[in-house]
Amino acid sequence: MGGDFIGRRRAGGGGRTARSAKPGQYSAKALACGAWLLSCVIVADMATQTALAETAAPATTRVADNEKEQDGPGAPQASRPPKPDPETVLRQDEVQKPAPEAAVQMPEVRKSSPDARNLEAKSLEAKDLPVPQLVLPDDLAKKIGQKIWLNETGGKREAITSWNANEEFASLGIGHFIWFPVGKWLPFEESFPALLESMRKKNVRLPTWLDQTQIPANPWTSRAEFRKHANSPQMNELRQFLLDTVAEQTQFMMARAQGAMEKILKTTPEGPERDHIVLQFTRVVRASENFYPLIDYINFKGEGTNPNEAAMNRETGRRQGWGLKQVLLRMNGVTGDPKAVRAEFADAAQFVLQQRIRNLPSNRVFEVGWLRRIATYRRPIADMESGPERAPRRSLRVTAAR
Repeated sequence: MGGDFIGRRRAGGGGRTARSAKPGQYSAKALACGAWLLSCVIVADMATQTALAETAAPATTRVADNEKEQDGPGAPQASRPPKPDPETVLRQDEVQKPAPEAAVQMPEVRKSSPDARNLEAKSLEAKDLPVPQLVLPDDLAKKIGQKIWLNETGGKREAITSWNANEEFASLGIGHFIWFPVGKWLPFEESFPALLESMRKKNVRLPTWLDQTQIPANPWTSRAEFRKHANSPQMNELRQFLLDTVAEQTQFMMARAQGAMEKILKTTPEGPERDHIVLQFTRVVRASENFYPLIDYINFKGEGTNPNEAAMNRETGRRQGWGLKQVLLRMNGVTGDPKAVRAEFADAAQFVLQQRIRNLPSNRVFEVGWLRRIATYRRPIADMESGPERAPRRSLRVTAAR
């Protein structure tokens, strides 16, 4: 740039260049002036380049900023990928793991007031809840079995093998498992053969006359014949066998309780009703440390999936069952308070059984006993052992009369 300027300077001053001079005259001065002029030109040129660079820097920055603003998420990148902005990184982290507030709130909800627990239960998605797996130690199984035996027979030794009046089948064991006579089919689920099969799989030795490839039918064909052989060697052996396997019978009822949910869900399509059943079942499991209400009620009145175990409602014309499924559908609470959940389960069971009595008036003779049994679901077994039994019996008679 300086060379071009000097050339133009010389071309414009032709008159001065053509002036004649003596050889050697002014040569030193000319050289000095030329050197000074060249220095000025160079300094000016450097100043100009610096100014231009300073002026171009903001413009370059603005262009780069504009390019960043114009480039959307799908804009092609010519070189290395851009660094994500902090907001994007934060949103990705939030998707990958829950926020700290949520992790802190969960324990607080569990330990807080009933209202907070209500909010927690409402926020749960029932469809995401797995069906709880029930596990019962043998010592606790025996304790629960004793209680169920009290419910069924009053704890009488001879009542562990019985045949109730107005029934067409024997009721055996602590859970009064049903056993049909030969050639008899009834609209109930026969449970005694399944109990024996379960015991045999666990290497429990059965009485020889029962330990056959297929569990035999009840050899006594009527209640009268059954009572006639009440003290026979065969009946005594059966009675002692059932007295010695209380824990195994309870474990069988526990397995039936677990299988009950599988049956119920198989007969219930996906939807709000199915979600409701899972949620209520989970509440009852969490509220009963030993699962006694579930085990006893399923053994008492079944799963509620057998279409034959239902009665016609004369007002609506619809058949209504009385098993666990109907009890869970009757429940509508969300609290996690154990006492409240147990009470709600007992209330729902009482409603379902009294509905059965309205549909089948002949069952009214069982009402007081049924309601007395349902009342035991309101308290843990430990409280039942220490608390009096007479008070709830009197109140239940009043309820039944009403």
